[in-house]
Amino acid sequence: MPVVTVDWWKGNDRQKRADLVHEVTAAVARIAGCPTAAVTVLVRDVEQDHWGSGGVLADTPAGAPADLPHQEAGVH
Repeated sequence: MPVVTVDWWKGNDRQKRADLVHEVTAAVARIAGCPTAAVTVLVRDVEQDHWGSGGVLADTPAGAPADLPHQEAGVH
């Protein structure tokens, strides 16, 4: 029973979530060789200010410098 979790930015409408669930389910069922009824897809909407990549929050304007004082101090 495959379970797939998709985290994406909040703001996608119900139809986009339905399309995502349909397509992911079909692909997983085909690859795993299981019935579509055995596939569970969880879709989690995440606010951009709760999503970080490359040391910055996703709602940070493009080109803004990343503030990484711990890296500069040698702390990991």
